[in-house]
Amino acid sequence: MANIHNLDEGVVEYFDFIVNGYKYRFRHLNTEESEELKELEKTGDDKKVKKFLYNFISGVDEKSPKFSETAKKMIGPQWVRFRKMIEEEYSEGN
Repeated sequence: MANIHNLDEGVVEYFDFIVNGYKYRFRHLNTEESEELKELEKTGDDKKVKKFLYNFISGVDEKSPKFSETAKKMIGPQWVRFRKMIEEEYSEGN
């Protein structure tokens, strides 16, 4: 009898994070969105990549401003942590 692999088991569609005291939710990209992101990354235009990613981030708390507004106030170390967070969420095993 063949093994059945349940690709849905343990998978969540999003992850939450906090920045500048506000809680946000990042919805994982689907295959089509991931391909679009890869194409944008090839252009080397970081602004377009960031703007694209903002579409997948929403406030969890009512008081949370749009992430694009919070992002304007983020400092270098927060951006480093943001990138690491994204890489970790999309690394093998997650």
